[in-house]
Amino acid sequence: MPSATWRKIKRGLLKKNGRAAIGIGKVAYSLPKKRTLRISVIVCTFNRCESLRQTIDSLALMSVPADLEWELIVVDNNSNDDTAKLVRQLQRNGSLPIRYVFEKRQGLGFARNQGISAAKGEILAFTDDDCIVDAKWLCSIRREFLADPNLGGLGGKIELYNPKDKPTTIRPFTDRIQFSSAQLFYLVAGCNMIFRREVFDIVGKFDPDFTGCAGLVADDTDFIYRVHRQGFKIIYSPEVIVFHNHGRRTHEQIRELHKGYLRGRGGFYCKHVLAGDRHVLKMAYWEITPLLKGCLKKVCFLQSPKEEASVIAHLATGAAREFMNRCRSLSR
Repeated sequence: MPSATWRKIKRGLLKKNGRAAIGIGKVAYSLPKKRTLRISVIVCTFNRCESLRQTIDSLALMSVPADLEWELIVVDNNSNDDTAKLVRQLQRNGSLPIRYVFEKRQGLGFARNQGISAAKGEILAFTDDDCIVDAKWLCSIRREFLADPNLGGLGGKIELYNPKDKPTTIRPFTDRIQFSSAQLFYLVAGCNMIFRREVFDIVGKFDPDFTGCAGLVADDTDFIYRVHRQGFKIIYSPEVIVFHNHGRRTHEQIRELHKGYLRGRGGFYCKHVLAGDRHVLKMAYWEITPLLKGCLKKVCFLQSPKEEASVIAHLATGAAREFMNRCRSLSR
């Protein structure tokens, strides 16, 4: 569907027969004000069988009202451990509404897209295979979307599960926040993000170019930006909580993680700047300019600009990789 049709959505919610509807051309996605929404929980995994077991155990321990319909979709991203065996065993036990989906193509974007295609819910909730969800996670998600029929996306609080881990990839904010592009890299994270299905109908799915396999960790950032750019409302709620059991405890592990994020950000800048997005061009300018000035200042004072130069190098590497991805796409 052409993105230009989204201009009609910006006029607001249409009121029809006591129901809230988002109008898109001649199509109306009806969003009832009061009813039970079906939620699809999507967990993508690769060779983390034991960690996945903990994630699923936490989902099994959630407080789920009898009238809340949900399903759990485990997307196996070509694992060679006992992931498939674990999920099949849980299916036989019958205690969880769990489905197994296999995605051979390596990369989180491919896996998430496969989960989206398999999902039957009206709300699609994503968490990771190294996360432990709060007992009220599902109830909090349902409450948010039932309370606001204009809500397109939702992010939540992320806390450390093990206090021995480094305090990274967390979102400890206690205030309720409406998302803006200024918070793109710091507010909503992929291990605790939820969207209405209608969002995917308009925006599309995740971009597989942005994957840890390619060294560009930005599939969630890119998708959230596209959702925001189309005019959907995104909220951060501190009541939607997961605990991240990421296990990173050394400076080297954190450095490698941040390298992937920086390269992903460079790729994100490149993709949208090439598409003519002036807002992203400004974002890139305001990040890179202070780094260049910092390098110059340190050189003038005979100091090493190692830190600034490293950040610039990783951003540039990510931009170069994404540029090559785009070139390959055009040549096909």
